[in-house]
Amino acid sequence: MSEIELLPEEITEDDNTTHVEMNIKEIAFLKRFIMEYKPKKIVEIGISAGGNTVNLLKWKDKNAKLFSIDIAKEWYQDNAKLTGFMADELDVKDNWKLYRGFDYLDVYEEIGNDIDFIIIDTVHFMPGEFFSFIAALPQLKDGCIVVLHDIHLNILRVSNDEYNDYDIAAHCTGLLFGGVSSNQKWTLKLPISNIGAFVVDKSTRENIKDIFHILCSQWHMFPSELNLTKYLDFIYNNYPQDCFNLFNKCLNVQAKYFDIELNTKQCARVDIINSGNKNNIIQFLDNTNSINVDFPTWFKSDKGSGAVIETFEESFKLKFICINDGQLKICLRGPDVRDKEGKRVPVNIDYKLFRMNNQKIFEEDIIAWHDNPYIFEKNVKNGEIIELYFEWTLDKF
Repeated sequence: MSEIELLPEEITEDDNTTHVEMNIKEIAFLKRFIMEYKPKKIVEIGISAGGNTVNLLKWKDKNAKLFSIDIAKEWYQDNAKLTGFMADELDVKDNWKLYRGFDYLDVYEEIGNDIDFIIIDTVHFMPGEFFSFIAALPQLKDGCIVVLHDIHLNILRVSNDEYNDYDIAAHCTGLLFGGVSSNQKWTLKLPISNIGAFVVDKSTRENIKDIFHILCSQWHMFPSELNLTKYLDFIYNNYPQDCFNLFNKCLNVQAKYFDIELNTKQCARVDIINSGNKNNIIQFLDNTNSINVDFPTWFKSDKGSGAVIETFEESFKLKFICINDGQLKICLRGPDVRDKEGKRVPVNIDYKLFRMNNQKIFEEDIIAWHDNPYIFEKNVKNGEIIELYFEWTLDKF
């Protein structure tokens, strides 16, 4: 890890120091990266009054794009003022887009890929900045600079006797900075630097499971304001299956800890078994990573072993070979969602299309949930290859 020693003259009278919520050296740290790397596409998650936004608009190249996002519509220190109000007052706001009252996942498609600079400075309590980083990483270029502020906020406030009881838990950004993998990291050359930066490189992506492991530590707030179903869907489609499994389990455990009823599992589920004898099974061929296939022990008997398939993909294919003659049974269900008493809650799935070997199975939509599945059966031969295609959506009525 490199330490940066800054000179006082790196900050000029033209640089904003009002409502930045950074000290002079931290402002200079951020400025040096902008001026040296000259990013073309900048994302700022966490705006507050917009003090930092003012500087970013002044420092960036005129043609560089800046996207500023904050989930709060009003400034947390004064609800009479809007988030980012300082930047609103600037005359020059070239290539700037402000999103008030939005989470990053609400706008990521509009922002697009090839982000080469991002600063994350949000709530500082678990799981805050972890959600922001996980949401943004798939759109960050290799070589992107990530700046994290308040990486030692809890230590500095306690050391200076300037803290409330909850400040000791303000270590979220520090856990993210320490846990992320990168071949190049920077901090200020101070006994305790409260700002850090790193480069997104191959190791960041290869070791991303480390971040999901850290995310499983105790949360100090529950992000009920976020669309958690969207996060599950996004992680399912953009990260390895084991990362999704960790996130999904963690989310449910944390919800239980905060006594929050969570209903986010909105996916299609298909149960398949080739019944015959204990050696009967199906072997999958050419399925994508976005489809989760499991052979649970409860689905194994003297008649064969069954498979449970779950996916967030609203159209998906399955291809498998039948081992041994038998009766193929395909059940179209909804996910297994339960309330606090363990009772299943209906989550209706609208199956719009079901084809087997290019033959349409039903003509009209089928509404199914876990305890009321649509069942299709046919006899199959040993070695027979079956290709299935489904289209579905969540039934909201």
